[in-house]
Amino acid sequence: MKKEDEIYTVRAIEKILPEKLKSFRKKQGLTTAQVGELLSKTPSAITLWETGKALPDVNTLLKLCNIYKVADLNEFLEPATPPDTLSLAKSEQELIKLWRNSPTNLKIAVKTILKQCAK
Repeated sequence: MKKEDEIYTVRAIEKILPEKLKSFRKKQGLTTAQVGELLSKTPSAITLWETGKALPDVNTLLKLCNIYKVADLNEFLEPATPPDTLSLAKSEQELIKLWRNSPTNLKIAVKTILKQCAK
């Protein structure tokens, strides 16, 4: 597996998702009890997700997107600032974010073009 593909490994999801869930909840000024009520879940279920001891199912994640005003599921999986991009310029960081959100066929096309330009 290539390094850029590691973002979506199970380990990455188990590490990133809980942090993101808690962060988005706090940004909306909600308690675990309030989120639990909106989802018909207990506050302890929300806490389990936010500590990584359990993971919500996809349908629940979609509901959380609405509650937390998150555009799509990818926002739950992207690290806030990937450690390997900290020293990069803002424009380079933007390109990396766009790259990571691009479909595979577009990545292949871009790689082909860049390889041709580098010759």
